[in-house]
Amino acid sequence: MGKKQKEHKVDSSKGEKVDQIVREIETAQSQNVPPHEILKNTSEYLKQEPCLTIHVIEALAKIPSPETAQLLIGMMAKEEEKSVIKSIKRSLYKLRQKGVKWEEKSSKDEPILRPPKPEGPMGYLGAIDSTGSRIIVLGKPQPLRGLLVVFSIVNDMEGIQQFNLKEFSKKGFKEFVKSSLSSVDFPIVDTPGAYCIHLLKEASFLHQRISKPLPRGYHDAEKEFKDITWDEPAPIIYQYIKEDEVKDRPHLLKDSGKLHKITPFLTWFINAQELQEYVSSIKEAQESRIVLTPDQKEARLNSIYRDALEELFPEEKRLLWKRRLEEVAYILLKTGEEEEARQTLSAAVDLNNPFSPIDPNPFIWNLLLKSIYILIEGDYEEKEKEEKTSLIGTP
Repeated sequence: MGKKQKEHKVDSSKGEKVDQIVREIETAQSQNVPPHEILKNTSEYLKQEPCLTIHVIEALAKIPSPETAQLLIGMMAKEEEKSVIKSIKRSLYKLRQKGVKWEEKSSKDEPILRPPKPEGPMGYLGAIDSTGSRIIVLGKPQPLRGLLVVFSIVNDMEGIQQFNLKEFSKKGFKEFVKSSLSSVDFPIVDTPGAYCIHLLKEASFLHQRISKPLPRGYHDAEKEFKDITWDEPAPIIYQYIKEDEVKDRPHLLKDSGKLHKITPFLTWFINAQELQEYVSSIKEAQESRIVLTPDQKEARLNSIYRDALEELFPEEKRLLWKRRLEEVAYILLKTGEEEEARQTLSAAVDLNNPFSPIDPNPFIWNLLLKSIYILIEGDYEEKEKEEKTSLIGTP
């Protein structure tokens, strides 16, 4: 007896969206809307809600018509993700079981026996750490030789920090990504290879702008990928979530302040050297012998925090952190944390503007506060340790 395929569960809110998409497809088919138009509209909708893709594909198996089969075939031709392609094949198999027949289209202008289309490069991206570094991995299929793999670590202030070219088998490459690179704190997600190449080129331009020689092997890799370009929105997150969906949404922006409880933001801190001046001022205010009311003391501390915010985040630095948030929003979306991705993108979009004197960007404000607090706490712990050591050594 064959093993029953596992169906993907969908929550009620997503289920309603899936039902709506499927109803619109059925309506379009009944009104004889051209198949390419249905494919285009469906693809556009799923670009905005990628988490619904497999659910919609599974639901289409319940519309037994040749038009549905052609729609699925059209989706498969544009798809790169293996899990989605497998789901499409399962739905086509179910349609065939229900007696649906369709024409396998082929171009008369193309020879029946033609060389297979070269596979595009595989791409993987890692989350960004608080220094602006991340992993970029590319795998280019080589005829009869497995994969040529580019492993790199890039930084948004220093360019390319590490670069290696290696050859892997396909199986060995997947194991390398899964077991050696990805972790709970810094996941690695599959990403269109063209976008990974785009990011690598950005890092190389920065590398050269700060007068650093490109690493050994970079020009060889550049030749391998010279014909591949990224023509979609950049950063890539805007291919899935439009700016208008998160701009001027107070609840999303407010909730972005809580993102420091999740990875990778849990480990994000501002550089300690940049904060030292403000930490010293805060400690002086806290230890001052001048008698201040609690309100006066709080006002003094808030004044220091706001000075730090304005001085540490001029426009150039604000836009640097904006890009970091945009890139991490994509990682969160790909790991199934859609709401957190929207909150992250809302915080990023808000950084287009100077900080509000009343309600500064919640994500950056909490980043500043936690970075200061941890330094002050560390200084106090160090001082206590020194005092205990001194007491122990006293005869």
